[in-house]
Parts: sequence; structure tokens; C-alpha cells
Amino acid sequence: MKEKIKGLLAGIIFRLIALLTLGQISPILSACVIIEKDGQILLVDRSDGLGYTIPGGIVRYKETLEECVRREASEETGYDVEITNIVGVYSSVDRDPRFRAVSIAYRGHIKGGTEHGSGEGQACWRDPEAVLGHMAFDCEHMLKDYLSGHQCLS
Repeated sequence: MKEKIKGLLAGIIFRLIALLTLGQISPILSACVIIEKDGQILLVDRSDGLGYTIPGGIVRYKETLEECVRREASEETGYDVEITNIVGVYSSVDRDPRFRAVSIAYRGHIKGGTEHGSGEGQACWRDPEAVLGHMAFDCEHMLKDYLSGHQCLS
């Protein structure tokens, strides 16, 4: 419930800033990493009930995209990850219903760490077919691009 309230408040604040600046505000930037092991994908089963997401989150002011991916993956799953390539750039205006955001999706692999969950939800490994239709935001689009090997720039 706490994560749902945080998301709603962030959306309200962002929309208020957009209104006050007459829409002259840049989208929020986020990044995530898709990791596959033995045919299963590392996901977060969100605690707010929105479904499964790819580990990742909002880039902080003084960090790079890659630092964000490593931090978010560690916070949400317990794993230390290494980025190996890019899956795509996702900028659809309605990709995240909470606020206007652009996301960079990477592919990567696990270097170490111990799996755990977080306030965001529970880390888990799932077969891609089992989660399609049960993913939050545009994570399903990202996962399909990853599985097809198609690099997305949308």
C-alpha cells in the first residue's frame, strides 16, 4: 500500500509542476535491466498489486543510467548486476500512468549478491509466457523486445 501511495503522490506532484510550468518540464528518466537465467526472467512482483516489473527505477540527479540500474537492481532484488547491452528506449507518452517518464531498458547478468525483496515487491524468476498480460507499465513491451532481439527506439 505504501508504494501505491508514493506512486500516486509522485504523479500528483509531477502533474502540478507540469501545470505550473505550462508543460515545459522534461520527463522523468528511468532505467531497468532484463536478466535471463535458465529461460526465466528476473522480475519484481510489485507490492502495490500492479503486476510484475523489470528491476529498475528513477535515475537520481547525480548518478548515471548505469549507476541507477545497478543501484535499483540491488535494492529491489539483492543482486549485483552487470549491463551487457541495450534493449531499447521507451518514450511513449502513456508508458507510465503515474507520470511522464522515459525509460532505457538494458540487458545484463548477475555478478553476485543474494536474492531478496524490498518495499517495491518480491524478487522472483518467471517464465516469460507466464507473466505476459500480468506486467505493469510498458514492461511487457520491453520484455517482448528483449525476447525477439529487436532493439526498440519508441
